[in-house]
Amino acid sequence: ANLTLTLPASPSAGDSLKVVNLSNVATCVIARNSSNIMGAAEDLTLDNVNANFEIIYAAATQGWVLVGAN
Repeated sequence: ANLTLTLPASPSAGDSLKVVNLSNVATCVIARNSSNIMGAAEDLTLDNVNANFEIIYAAATQGWVLVGAN
């Protein structure tokens, strides 16, 4: 089964979230909730059971930006 995590609807520049996949679910979706992720108007699909990273909201154009991906 898939797992979906939904980002906040009204982020402000500098907001950040840490994501750690401890669910043992192979496919997790980060739902963008109308904000871009890395400049793309698409949800982010994780296919790594051990994924962990931080995302920071930059601004409307880039939206959520990944930092420290592992």
